[in-house]
Amino acid sequence: MAINYSIAKMANPMDRESGEYKFYAKAQANGSVSINELAEEIAYATTLTDGDVLNVIRALVKRINMHIANGQIVKLENLGSFQAQLRSDGAAAEDLFKPTMIRKVTLQFRPGIGLKGQLNKNNLTFHKVKSLKEAPDEEGELM
Repeated sequence: MAINYSIAKMANPMDRESGEYKFYAKAQANGSVSINELAEEIAYATTLTDGDVLNVIRALVKRINMHIANGQIVKLENLGSFQAQLRSDGAAAEDLFKPTMIRKVTLQFRPGIGLKGQLNKNNLTFHKVKSLKEAPDEEGELM
């Protein structure tokens, strides 16, 4: 398993005020995998058809959404867990807080051991690639 990375000049994330810049690794995606491709791969590894797998995945997404909207944490064993997170404006005192101060609801995902275990740097190799800013576009010009 290999992860591509590029090098980017950035302010120190722990001390952005210092004005000091350093060079950091940034992961670069090596393509993407669609739900259809995943379904085909799962079907190949099981006795299910890719249509069966797609139906299960789509039903799972609907059920996850329903349970999160009901305030529950959805735990999917080794895959991980999903939970709603709130972003709100602050109030000077607890009794002054109103639900209208909630600005946004986001989804938090906490990977389970089945996913975290694969992302151990000792199990991976790393390949340096050009950053997206350095990579030529389809006409051969730098972006």
